[in-house]
Amino acid sequence: MRGLVWVAIFALLACGDDDGGTDAAVGGDSGTDTGADTGTDSGFDAGFDANFDADLPIERELAEYGEHAVGYATRQVTYERPDGEGERELELHIWYPAEASEGPRPRYPFRNSEVGTADGAPLDGPFPVIVFSHGHQGIPDVTTFLMEHFASHGWLALSPEHTGNTTPDGPERLTSIYYLRPRDVSESLTFMENLADDPLAGLVGTPAVISGHSFGGYTAYAVGGALYRDMLAEGCAADELSDPFCSEIDADAEAIFAGGLADDRFDLVIGMASGNIALFQNEGVAAIDVPVLQMVAEGDGNPPGAPGDDPYWAALNGAGDLRVNLIGGDHNSFTDICARVPGFLDCPDNDPLEEQVWLRAYTLAFVRARLFDDAEAAAFLADEPLDSRVEITAP
Repeated sequence: MRGLVWVAIFALLACGDDDGGTDAAVGGDSGTDTGADTGTDSGFDAGFDANFDADLPIERELAEYGEHAVGYATRQVTYERPDGEGERELELHIWYPAEASEGPRPRYPFRNSEVGTADGAPLDGPFPVIVFSHGHQGIPDVTTFLMEHFASHGWLALSPEHTGNTTPDGPERLTSIYYLRPRDVSESLTFMENLADDPLAGLVGTPAVISGHSFGGYTAYAVGGALYRDMLAEGCAADELSDPFCSEIDADAEAIFAGGLADDRFDLVIGMASGNIALFQNEGVAAIDVPVLQMVAEGDGNPPGAPGDDPYWAALNGAGDLRVNLIGGDHNSFTDICARVPGFLDCPDNDPLEEQVWLRAYTLAFVRARLFDDAEAAAFLADEPLDSRVEITAP
């Protein structure tokens, strides 16, 4: 099955989003490794010692995996579509704090876990929650370095597979996927909240964070409270919006968008290389009333020293918002792909494992500072960046 990963890699397409960025189509199988060889591409200790130490300086503690072992499991989620088109099914990938175990390690498409245990026994919850939305033609287990990181620090991490918008599904995008993706996120959280007679029951706590990469970044903004522009159908007729979004636009679809796709259970937004801002326009993004971490990369058209040219950042107006720009980074800096296939499509000039260190540190620091009033984390965000290739912009 691992050979399928490489077939998918070399068949990979670069599929543009509505705002000029790209989503790399990725694919492969997830499984488990039962032997001692769990792989060396995870970036677990890139730039740091691998062992957790409660007395580490804050920047190292934020960047290293935490004190908990990590469990990994999947579940099937079924819900009624909002457009009356019947049931929708998706696979939900789940990472959680677990009891230490010598069980099989999860084997992801682009890395093998060094800290996870497949179906490991969970610790008693509840835990704060982070949900990750993958990109167009993506897969849910494509940013596992970050999902495992949060789980090791005491979080429940969820990543739904956006059925119909994954690697095997091809590049086609219809209007419906733009409202189904946010609903996938909300229904996944509801599913976990309502679990009973299941080893993973009772893990959902508060607060909750919505995150996403590329098309998943759009999804995160929609779930986080961004409002859609008025008269979407007219925007399509005037060629102001893209063909994929406009492919099935009608009065029923426009009514779903007009009603909004926000979920007020989420307390913070993390967008990574987010696209599709044309659907919201500035006023719609400004409607978000929770803290937002806007993460971008130079290779996606974000040169250093020009945060005002970033349309999402220009539209945000929250005092607690923050922008992180990876200088020398690229679109897939936010995924596992580049550490496994350096120099591949939309991969950074930087060392991908170094970038993972920065991403682990800044995402965890932001949620701690904004949601838990962690003074050390807040000071870390306000201090000099970890590296000269990390550009930090505050309001």
